[in-house]
Amino acid sequence: MKEWIERHYERVFDAAIILLAAFLTLIAYLTYRAGGYWMVLSFLSSVGLFMLAHSIFFGPKRLTVTRYRERLVHHPGAWIRVVFLSDFHTGGFRDADWYERLAHEAQSLDPDVLFLGGDFCVDSLQHLDHLRPFERVTARLGRYFVLGNHDFLEDPVAIRDTVRSWGFVDLTNSGISLSKEGHYLQLTALDDHLFGSPIVPPFRASAELPHITIAHEPDGVMDMSSKDTDLYIAGHTHGGQVRLPVIGSLLPIPSKLGRRADCGRKMINGIRLLVSQGTGEADFRARLFCPPEIMVVEVGV
Repeated sequence: MKEWIERHYERVFDAAIILLAAFLTLIAYLTYRAGGYWMVLSFLSSVGLFMLAHSIFFGPKRLTVTRYRERLVHHPGAWIRVVFLSDFHTGGFRDADWYERLAHEAQSLDPDVLFLGGDFCVDSLQHLDHLRPFERVTARLGRYFVLGNHDFLEDPVAIRDTVRSWGFVDLTNSGISLSKEGHYLQLTALDDHLFGSPIVPPFRASAELPHITIAHEPDGVMDMSSKDTDLYIAGHTHGGQVRLPVIGSLLPIPSKLGRRADCGRKMINGIRLLVSQGTGEADFRARLFCPPEIMVVEVGV
């Protein structure tokens, strides 16, 4: 039974959603007909039905661009624009047009640095080529990537080779010095925290030079201090995918940091941490108050 459900997951998911929607519709109708205090339940059922429809049909399509401006020195002489995308999950619930849209949007953001943060595929490599449009995206100071946990569950060697063939540099457990207008930035990337062998803390050539660390998971920041890096950028969490205002994620966050680093800008161990909500979905194709996200980080050096 379990194997059958896994093979027909999308159909099972669709059937479950239809049944849930039918149940909420029936409850809303019957309690509305009953009137009186039952109208409260009718209202709540209607709200639930609306949120269900929004999370399935509209939330996953509402691509957002979130911008941060991080000053790493007191008086920056230049600003380096890092465009970060993560958690693509090709082979899941997205078609090729979605990834074409992502690549087009990334190019329109005019990156100095383009960084792909892993989880390129899920379940199989069959649709990895949907990410090929990123081959055309240019970035003045280079294009880089690391793998995510789902990539290690498939074929990490094949995925590395494919992304490299698009002109991206694998920055796993290594670093590079970037320069703009005579000002320098050290960029280091870490291996996957779950299945790889991340070198933590990362190499930092000089404490005097601005330094950022990029990884798939945010958990690496737990083993670092403010002297190891100035800024840490990660994905992996998807922001929980289903959130409510004030309450936050309704689902467990798949990291040791949990809700402490579910999405957005955080401060962990004295380090500024930026966590992306990702661009795809895992386990189920729903997003509520947690749209897919491209992160743009203006780094002052």
